[in-house]
Amino acid sequence: MDAFASPSTHADAPGPTPASVWELAVAAAVMGLALISLPLPPNTQLDSSWQVMLIHAHAAGLQFGRDVIFTWGPWGFLCSRFELGRLCAGSMIAWQVGGAFLIAGAIVVLTRGVGGLRRILLLLAVVALNWLFQDTIYFVLIALIGLGGLMAARRAPLQIAGWALLLGFLAQLKFTYFVLAAAAVLAAAAAWLGRRSATRAGAALGGFAAGVVGAWVAAGQNPDNLYPYLRRSLEIASGYGEAMQSDESWPVFLWGSAVMIGSLAACWRLWKVAVDRKVAPWAAAFLAFTFFVMWKEGYTRADMVPSGGHVLGLFTYAVILMPVAGNLLFPPNRRLPAYALGLLALAGLLAIDPLLVRIAPRVVWERAAGAWRGLGRLTQLPDDWEQDYRRSAAAAALPQVRAAVGTSTVDAYDFNTAAVLLNGLNLDARPIFQSYSAYTPSLEGWNLRFYQSARAPDFLLWNGDLVDHRYPAEDDAMLIAALPGHYAPVLTEGAFALFRRTSPLAPGVAAKALLLEQTVPLSKDIGLPRLGRHPLWLEVDAVPNLLGRLRAALYKPSTLELVTMDDLGQQNRWRLLPRVARSGFLLVPKLEHGSDVESFLAGRTEASVRAFHFEAPGSQGEFWDHFDVRVFELTDLPLRLVPNRLPVELGIFDRRALDVTSAEQLEIIDVPEGKALLLHAEGEVRFEVPSSVRRVVLSFGLRGGSFDAGGHTAGVDFSVSRLGAAGTSERLWHRFLDPVREAGDRGTQHIEVPIPPGGPATIAIHTAAGGGTDNRWDWSYVTGVRFDAAAKP
Repeated sequence: MDAFASPSTHADAPGPTPASVWELAVAAAVMGLALISLPLPPNTQLDSSWQVMLIHAHAAGLQFGRDVIFTWGPWGFLCSRFELGRLCAGSMIAWQVGGAFLIAGAIVVLTRGVGGLRRILLLLAVVALNWLFQDTIYFVLIALIGLGGLMAARRAPLQIAGWALLLGFLAQLKFTYFVLAAAAVLAAAAAWLGRRSATRAGAALGGFAAGVVGAWVAAGQNPDNLYPYLRRSLEIASGYGEAMQSDESWPVFLWGSAVMIGSLAACWRLWKVAVDRKVAPWAAAFLAFTFFVMWKEGYTRADMVPSGGHVLGLFTYAVILMPVAGNLLFPPNRRLPAYALGLLALAGLLAIDPLLVRIAPRVVWERAAGAWRGLGRLTQLPDDWEQDYRRSAAAAALPQVRAAVGTSTVDAYDFNTAAVLLNGLNLDARPIFQSYSAYTPSLEGWNLRFYQSARAPDFLLWNGDLVDHRYPAEDDAMLIAALPGHYAPVLTEGAFALFRRTSPLAPGVAAKALLLEQTVPLSKDIGLPRLGRHPLWLEVDAVPNLLGRLRAALYKPSTLELVTMDDLGQQNRWRLLPRVARSGFLLVPKLEHGSDVESFLAGRTEASVRAFHFEAPGSQGEFWDHFDVRVFELTDLPLRLVPNRLPVELGIFDRRALDVTSAEQLEIIDVPEGKALLLHAEGEVRFEVPSSVRRVVLSFGLRGGSFDAGGHTAGVDFSVSRLGAAGTSERLWHRFLDPVREAGDRGTQHIEVPIPPGGPATIAIHTAAGGGTDNRWDWSYVTGVRFDAAAKP
């Protein structure tokens, strides 16, 4: 039947008979069983962290749009793939089970006019494919409600209001569903106004508004927060493409493009052939919009794994929806485009993921068996989940952190909120509770102001896990720059570092002074001056060309990388987020580990950045025009360079240095013996050593080029001294190397220096220029520094 047939024809399916009712009931039961997906035990990974946070937010009565800024809504916890023990278990079970049958029943009712064979195909498609991408079944349901529940001819106002009410609830699960549901209601209202039925248009609009507000209030939300939630969800959605995109292979892109083009062709055909000309353009536009949203959602975050992935959403949506949509939307002799699109999508799905043929039957069977077992234990599930929670809590235990925090409030950076919840700590998270989502100045500002308010957490639990290998300080960039002087290190446990708030954060943002400004193309190196006394802040306006802007609008933005060379000779490649880069982030220091954060809060850094440039992977450079670059010093924050971890990791030192200074930028260099630290005279490195140490062994020399190939160093004096607490200095050894005049002073030299007894000491290895003020060629280095407890016999 044609859902858009004019009122003079029979648009609805024949009246129900006992046989047809049983057929529909069985189809709904089988489909509902396939849709049941009971949650897994929680863990501390990214996906579990945000999903259990939604459960915590609902249980704690947090207000979305203010306390929580996220694109899942106040009822989103119902869809969580992870449980949190007994917390909200009853509501989650009700939706994961009852909601599955509700969705299945709604789909069956909305497609009851579809013939027997196509109903079987619909059932098989839902059972076989719904698990590949969670959003697919919701997209299908919203599309069917819009097309069959709101726009179909002969729908009574009460029926339209009922379907719109359901859309209002679905809109509170996830912001994407809100966008689709709102589009369905607006298209239906326009269609009914075109049919000259203001009553039915009002029923659609009124039912949806009542559903949205009613679901919002039923979730414990203040109506005043509904607009902030929508506005800030739109803010997150607007930056999602730049921040979260990942690239797919060419075959996956080509198949997806074919499906998307086919969907637009089918929608254009619907517009041309639908009997009801008043509704055709609105129905075609709404259907095309749903495909475009799924295309953007699936291909922006184009991950694909054997058990599903975003990129599979477009294919599964077309396979499930279009065969039945052909019956609902097109006249009997004009349905080929819809059927062809479904077959094209199925072919694409099997072509890009051929493993599906082998694993799908096993996955479907295991899911059905698990759902059946779950139905038999519904009353015991909360107890089962509580046991799962306790096992997960034991695996994630941080006893030292728990003892230090006690009942005080704590927040987690970057996304490890699950670690806080599993340890039973008093979580008081910033509004964008996972920092990788704070990727616009507005969102960064909300988190910064939270820390500047009276609600700032007493403790901050830090984990250095990076999303998509972003530059470490890009996430929550404004907040990170505001922490020094206000949070201090407490302890390190496992992968986590704990910091305690010592004073309130000052209002405003960090003061900065312009250091350099350049406009550069891709791959053009930007050299930085030697690090002064303050951290460096980088702002980059990455300007795409016209082709790049079209790509971002119709597909997704192209990827950018920041390539850095530090002053120790290490080159690294990082993901750059254009919107974050536009407002800026901390370039120096680089906060990869909790120890880096600890050093930063104390005004130190392991390494600086000597130069950087921008690259676009693959052939994506053609989408970028130029880059407007500004580097600032954060003048309120002190910082000095003390490289002490990397030299130990490379075997240059056997312990961390207290302090390192050099006349020129520090650098890790290659020498015949391995790696060495270029300690350009005048330079010094200091170590704290215990009273048991009796000697220091070191290798030293002048780098090639300082005395040959045009180099003419005047020599360098190397010395080892013991420094006293009162500022005294006792020289233990020294040697002057003059490789220009003495061939024996060339290459690496070796020495063992006895250290007299006398308690713990500070040992300094010093390099002094031998040519007065001209030290341009004094490229002195040290390596193999070892402190032994006893002198060699």
